[in-house]
Amino acid sequence: MQTLPAPAPVVDPLGLDVPRHIGFIADGNRRWATAHGTTVEEGFRQGAAVVHQVLEHCRALGVETASVFLMSDRNFGRSEAEVEILADVLVDLLDIEAAASTGPIRVLSQVSGKYPVPARLRLAMERAEMATLDRTGMTVCLGIGYDGRADVRRAVEDAQRAGALDEEWELRVEPYLSTAGLPDPELIIRSSGERRLSGFLLYQAADATLHFEDRYWPDYDGQALEEALAVHAEQRRTFGR
Repeated sequence: MQTLPAPAPVVDPLGLDVPRHIGFIADGNRRWATAHGTTVEEGFRQGAAVVHQVLEHCRALGVETASVFLMSDRNFGRSEAEVEILADVLVDLLDIEAAASTGPIRVLSQVSGKYPVPARLRLAMERAEMATLDRTGMTVCLGIGYDGRADVRRAVEDAQRAGALDEEWELRVEPYLSTAGLPDPELIIRSSGERRLSGFLLYQAADATLHFEDRYWPDYDGQALEEALAVHAEQRRTFGR
C-alpha cells in the first residue's frame, strides 16, 4: 500500500513541531455579530478576513495543508436571505484566496440536491480550483457544503465499484475521499466554545488532536494558533502502539 512520505518536521518560531495538516472549524460568526451589535453579514465578512489571515499564518509556519470548514451542507437550508449573504461572502473569499494562495485550492463539498446552491458560488468554487491547479505551495481545502458522512459514504461506494482491496482484503477508501492524496489532519481547531466536529473530516480526523477555542472565529488570530500548537506539541501520539 503506497503511503505519503513523511518529511522532516517543520519547526515554528516557538520551537514547536508544526503539523503537516491543520484543520479549522470556523464557528461563531453570527454570535460574534450579535455580541458586537452588528449585522450577520458583517460577522461573516469579519470571519472571512480571519480565514485569510490564518491561512497566511499557516503558510509562514510551513504547514503543508490547511483545511477550513466554512459551511456544512445543512447550512444551505438556512433562510434564503442568509444563504445569499453567505454566498456573496464566500465568492469574495474564494477569489481572494485564488489570488493569494501559493498552492492548489481544493473545495470540499457534498451538497445534496435537497439544498440549492447559488450558481455564482458554484462558479467561484470551480474558478478557484482551476486557477490554482498547478501551484506547488501549501494546499488549501475549503469546506463549503461539506458533509463528512457523505464523504465517507461516497468513498466507500467508489472503492467498492473499483474493487479497491489491499493485500489483507480490506477496502481502501482513502484514495476516494475528498482529501485523497493529502496527509490526514494532525490538529483540528474549533472556535466559539463548541466541542464537537459537526461532521468535519470524520474519517480523516481519527488520530487528530482536537483543540477547542472559546473565542468566536472573527476574534481568532496568530496568538490563538500558537497556543493551539503548544497544546498539540504536548500530546503523545502512539497510534495504539
